[in-house]
Amino acid sequence: MEKTVSIIVPVYNVEKTLARCVRSLSAQTYRNIEIILVNDGSLDHSLEICRRLAGEDGRIRVIDQPNGGLSAARNAGLDMARGELIMFCDSDDWVEPDWCESMVDIYKPGDLVICEIDRNDVSEEHDTELAEAERREILHYTHLSSYAWNKLFQRSVIEEAGLRFQVGLTPGEDICFVLAYLCRIEGKLRFLFRKLYHYDLSTTGSLSKRVPTLEQIDTYYRLMTASMQTLGATDPRSLENRDYRMNWHLRLFLEQTEERKDLSSLEKFKIAGKVSSLEPFRQCCGSLRWDQHPIYLWLYHTGHARLLMAFQLLRQRKQKLQKALGIPLK
Repeated sequence: MEKTVSIIVPVYNVEKTLARCVRSLSAQTYRNIEIILVNDGSLDHSLEICRRLAGEDGRIRVIDQPNGGLSAARNAGLDMARGELIMFCDSDDWVEPDWCESMVDIYKPGDLVICEIDRNDVSEEHDTELAEAERREILHYTHLSSYAWNKLFQRSVIEEAGLRFQVGLTPGEDICFVLAYLCRIEGKLRFLFRKLYHYDLSTTGSLSKRVPTLEQIDTYYRLMTASMQTLGATDPRSLENRDYRMNWHLRLFLEQTEERKDLSSLEKFKIAGKVSSLEPFRQCCGSLRWDQHPIYLWLYHTGHARLLMAFQLLRQRKQKLQKALGIPLK
């Protein structure tokens, strides 16, 4: 008997892209689906569009709730889902017509099915369309492992384990959910290297595009590390992937703090001191790989976040002075 697929779509201020997303889901060649639109307190016309689209397709169900963030919206969708299989789609993205069918076709109970993503900032070549890997190798696939929306989940596994997305954790909620799910199954990773999911980098209204707090980074690190240990994903390549993610968010946090106009230099130094004491920074700072000034890299790699902040603020003042004097920046 054909399994029902529940597709959960969080919606927040996406009136320009919502119809494109939902119509790509309604057009799926796999017809036994339900589409759950979770309006998370949108301030634009998104709810009105959700209701109109539901009138066009009886498989669409609409939830309207106060704003709680991406994780809360997905969790509301999971609470309502009735399908044996679960998929997620962001409301500013869209999918190929055979997205569901192609993934269900290769699904086996206990496995996690993963499809390729179409995004213009990532380019990867694969020797074969289909591949398998052990669960512990999930972090060997850097960008494919990061999201919930290019995967096919078994709802019974989610419900029996009581799995939900961590409310208040952003970014990182996707990979933590995926890793927790993998800890509850016994099968393999099944990859379909076809670009069935189109990720729109041009939109800015997404629920998930936010700079994390230090508390969120610390929670992200602890949840991710605990699941990795359970899976046995502690090989150098997996740890490098974890460290890359942590350094990305730590660097983003430091840069945002440096640019804040509401903080004095002393307050910025104090915040940098908190970064220095954070376990994710102490454990991962030696792995930063981005191109940076040599002094910046040395201070980061050696864990001197306060000195790094001082260095950046001095560079900032120097650049302002050069600009005021008409001296070319180097």
